Amino acid sequence: MTDRFPREGERRSRTEKKLADEILATWHTDALPADAVVTLVTMIPYRGEKAVLAWRDGRLLLPEGPVREGESAEAAVRRIAEEQAGILEPSLRHLGHFRCRATVHTKSQPPGTITYQALYGVEVGSVADFPADQSYERRLVLQRDLNVVLRSGYVERRLEFIDALDAWLLERLKAARKG
Repeated sequence: MTDRFPREGERRSRTEKKLADEILATWHTDALPADAVVTLVTMIPYRGEKAVLAWRDGRLLLPEGPVREGESAEAAVRRIAEEQAGILEPSLRHLGHFRCRATVHTKSQPPGTITYQALYGVEVGSVADFPADQSYERRLVLQRDLNVVLRSGYVERRLEFIDALDAWLLERLKAARKG
């Protein structure tokens, strides 16, 4: 018998996930389609070797939020980065996205509607004294602390996020060695 089990990355790229019991999603690492309707952006910001996370209600969080009507995904990332973590001058890198299809249980959109939830890596250019939204604080954390946040707070999306983050961090390390 020559069948083999797919490796982690192979399995996840073809696996459909249920997000919040209303959305069926598949993970993609290619570019977003030109006509993509992005509804949610999540970012993993770094300043040097430390992750820059939002702190709210006693919890570390990835800066994340909905894209406003008429706003591009990149503009939403810049807005949310400043609001939730006080990040200024971010350099953005699309790491991947979920292609989401609404089910019959979705209350906010018709069944079959296709939307996207995008993940961005962010190189932090500078930081403000405080986040623009006063209900947030900012924390610079070590990689191990970020890993705990991903494993415990992003259970449905953690495997895809960790794989995308690992590839980006490796790329950053290689670029730093060359430069």
